Amino acid sequence: MEEKEDEIEQQKDASTVFAKSLANQVNPNDVASMKVIQREMLSRFEKTNEMLINFNMLSSSRFNVTADEFQKHTAMLYDMKKDLDSVFKRIRVLKQRLGKTYPEAFSVCSDICSLSERLDDEEVPEARSSVAQPSSSTNGNRNKNDPKSITKDKT
Repeated sequence: MEEKEDEIEQQKDASTVFAKSLANQVNPNDVASMKVIQREMLSRFEKTNEMLINFNMLSSSRFNVTADEFQKHTAMLYDMKKDLDSVFKRIRVLKQRLGKTYPEAFSVCSDICSLSERLDDEEVPEARSSVAQPSSSTNGNRNKNDPKSITKDKT
């Protein structure tokens, strides 16, 4: 039993000697410097972590507010679309009734509307070019693209 205790004591002594020799090889000033640098880095990381936590909380709250607003706006757009669909459906029904009740007058009106639409379509490219270069020939007070002045000329 004493032999084992002697052996254990020798091992402890050997490990102590080895640890002391390792400790003697390291410069204590370097270890102290490394501890100071590590504490500074820890402080920086803690500050950065705190800033990121605050940013995440702010972003989360703003996202929730924005998501709620987006949902409300989406619902409003959906309702507006339903309302517009209803209005266009009513207009279609009224056009059909007018077409059946007054076919002659309705065809004349639709001819004038289609002429007006064609002139509006032609006017858009001219308007773009007239912005770049204003037209100098106006032919009095009449506008050749105005449907009212065209109908006056025809009659």
